[in-house]
Amino acid sequence: MIPNRKPQIPQILGYVTPVRAFRTPQGIYMQAASGRVADALARHYEKIYICTRVVADCPHATGDQPLEASNVELIAQPFWRTSAGSLPHFVGIARAYFQTCRRADVLFVRGMCPFIAVLYAFAYLFRRPICHWIVGDPVALLRSSRRNGRVLDSFALLYALQDRLSSRVGRWLTNGAFVCNGHELARAYRSPRTTAVVSSTVRETEFSFRADSCQGQIVRILFVGFIRPEKGIEHLLNAVILLDPKIRWELEIVGTDEFPEYWKRLDGIVETRRLDERVRWAGYMPYGRPSFDCVHAADIFVLPTLSEGTPHVLVEVRANSLPCISTTVGGVPSTVRHGFDALLVPPGNPEALAHAIDRIIRDGEFRRQLIRNGWSAARRQTLERFVATVRRELEADVEAREPVVAHRQH
Repeated sequence: MIPNRKPQIPQILGYVTPVRAFRTPQGIYMQAASGRVADALARHYEKIYICTRVVADCPHATGDQPLEASNVELIAQPFWRTSAGSLPHFVGIARAYFQTCRRADVLFVRGMCPFIAVLYAFAYLFRRPICHWIVGDPVALLRSSRRNGRVLDSFALLYALQDRLSSRVGRWLTNGAFVCNGHELARAYRSPRTTAVVSSTVRETEFSFRADSCQGQIVRILFVGFIRPEKGIEHLLNAVILLDPKIRWELEIVGTDEFPEYWKRLDGIVETRRLDERVRWAGYMPYGRPSFDCVHAADIFVLPTLSEGTPHVLVEVRANSLPCISTTVGGVPSTVRHGFDALLVPPGNPEALAHAIDRIIRDGEFRRQLIRNGWSAARRQTLERFVATVRRELEADVEAREPVVAHRQH
């Protein structure tokens, strides 16, 4: 009689992501949020293979930071810039997927990767447990705002829809798991193994508490995010001019300019409304201490977005004791609760945004309540909590299969 054997805990993780990496003599650099997830996962595995598009050069953007973990190795895809740009590199990308599935015990996939059906096919072939982190909803994003014109947006929408379908079929084929940013995405990717989460890059050691804000003569309003059409920044600009003239305010907009035409439109609003002296374009700010210092200097955070998953920034600002206002889109209601640790307003509504800002400024007790509750709620939305959810899904899948081989000859 063969004795029952407990499945071995997987030791080698394959992390497949569309976020580029830089290979330098000093180490591997990645965009800060994705790199932090990789570092946190690396603490729990003997080795991690990161399968992504790789640049053999020093990073040009200050947002790319070195990975701290030493047990990370890159499996390089040919470099591509856009989903359409990945099409000529099918063979190279498929080869990288094959190598990752062959070498790893389990797979963690971030977001919308090119040729996702091929990745799931290899996962099925090698019987690799797979956890797919769905970070955003490009379908809702493309329906919410025009980005590159009707024709290109239509093709992008079709691509996003086929990606969703391929991922759902692949999950069924492999009995994989979806970890989705927020309940709205979880409904779009519903399955017997779908979990709604609030993903986060804030570590437990990075919380900072203050009892109150709005104590200076000028109320400092903050926006942090990409300068994209779906962020709805024009509605914030139209909201601040509706505030009581007696309120002295300044608005700081932090983020990279990816759509020049959209930025020109916003700048035109600032000029037309004569807000030049009260609106500051801060540009990109590196994640970590510089951005946290910016949050500490602010009084109110506003996210007027038209499409979101579960935005990291809402965790970051509450972890640093900043009262926040956001729109009720995507996974935002999964991240914060209206009237408890944030104020939520309808998207595209400057009047509602202005009313929410005014309430936080004038109602000190309510403002302090938002700060206290937000800080406490963010304690349950840390990077460590997110990684624990991912590991639980991967290890649960291993227990339902044959034991994996921890050390494999390549």
